[in-house]
Amino acid sequence: MPINKELLNKKLDFLDTHLTAIERMEFDETAFVETADIHDLITFRLQQAVETAIDIATHIVAQLDVPRKETAKDAFLLLGEQKVIDKDLSVRMGKAADFRNRVVHGYNNFDFHLLFKDYKSDVADLRQLGTRIVEFLQKY
Repeated sequence: MPINKELLNKKLDFLDTHLTAIERMEFDETAFVETADIHDLITFRLQQAVETAIDIATHIVAQLDVPRKETAKDAFLLLGEQKVIDKDLSVRMGKAADFRNRVVHGYNNFDFHLLFKDYKSDVADLRQLGTRIVEFLQKY
């Protein structure tokens, strides 16, 4: 079955919506760490964005003529191996999948100081993934 570009474009729009919502929020580290509503909202929006990125990755992997992967992290790494995205980005997205698992399954407590320091680079990685997927779809 071919890659469903319409589906992926909808997913890319959804990804952009969550990333834009995060980027519009303004707060400093103290407010982020001490205000549950802020860090919960950022965490939820990042989770939604990563979930969408996982959906995109697994859809592409399912349509490529390659062995199936077991985890979302593996799907991102495979996109790197197949040159859909660069390898460095695939590793960072694999870490994003790990983040998603921690959020969804409630593993460990979050260090919100660390999340504050990292969330902007996470958003940048997700934006870069979106750009690379658009480029891939244009060639596909």
